[in-house]
Amino acid sequence: MKPALRRVTRNPEFSFNVRKDNGPNSQYNLWHHHPEIEFLLIRGGKGIEIVGDNTRDITEGCHMIITGPYLPHAISYERADAGKEVEAIVVHFSPDVLGNTFLALPEMSPIKELFSLTTYGLSVKGNTLASMEQEMYALFEADYADRLLILLRILQRIAREKEYDLIASKGFTNNFSFNDNSRINKIYNFTFNNFQRDISISDVADQLNLSKESFCRYFKQKTGKTYVQFLMEVRIGYACKLLMENEMNVAEVCYACGYNNASNFHHQFKEFKGKTPLQYQKDYLQAAMVK
Repeated sequence: MKPALRRVTRNPEFSFNVRKDNGPNSQYNLWHHHPEIEFLLIRGGKGIEIVGDNTRDITEGCHMIITGPYLPHAISYERADAGKEVEAIVVHFSPDVLGNTFLALPEMSPIKELFSLTTYGLSVKGNTLASMEQEMYALFEADYADRLLILLRILQRIAREKEYDLIASKGFTNNFSFNDNSRINKIYNFTFNNFQRDISISDVADQLNLSKESFCRYFKQKTGKTYVQFLMEVRIGYACKLLMENEMNVAEVCYACGYNNASNFHHQFKEFKGKTPLQYQKDYLQAAMVK
């Protein structure tokens, strides 16, 4: 499953895009990437996010993630509270939106550092997250120069407070690119394109013309995890997405994610998520309906 390159059409009257979405947006479900930095603030929804090689639950309340240029991501969410509509503020801007000369100023060094960290994906938290809800809505309502001033204020706050978690692994983001032929890129491309079928260590090692032993050492050194663990994370992350969409039963999800043994699927899913696939689906659907 190779991520699609999504083109972000910019309004010619502005230097970057800001929009508000009401209700779940199917655009987020697509595994995709784009050259822009993305700010996504979700209010009143819960679900799951896949950023790079990491899968995480979105808890109800306010949630904000930042994804850097060409970082693959997909987000599936639904209403968490029956009395409230899901809302999302989405911002797309080029890393040079403020101008390279401006970014080169010494005062901008914390923001330049923040831009470099977006390659991992950032999950904003703490007091910074609390303030971002107001700031992102203010950005949506602003026009002309106020848009740039508020964007700069948001960047300054996040860069200064450093209240965020990195999402994707360093092994993924340090080496992942769809535009080169590096070894690690071949592994990720092969995995995302083939995880829905049976994959052996030999299959992946052959992509790099390495022995199984050499490949395993290489991948562990680059990513800090085994390839089997990485493949499980990709498959289970995709399984969570399918379970939440509720268009397949558990057996169908099992085979759609590359498993040919239901028992193995259930065991790995419970190991990764702490509950069975059916319980995960039931809990999510109940929360979506009741809350």
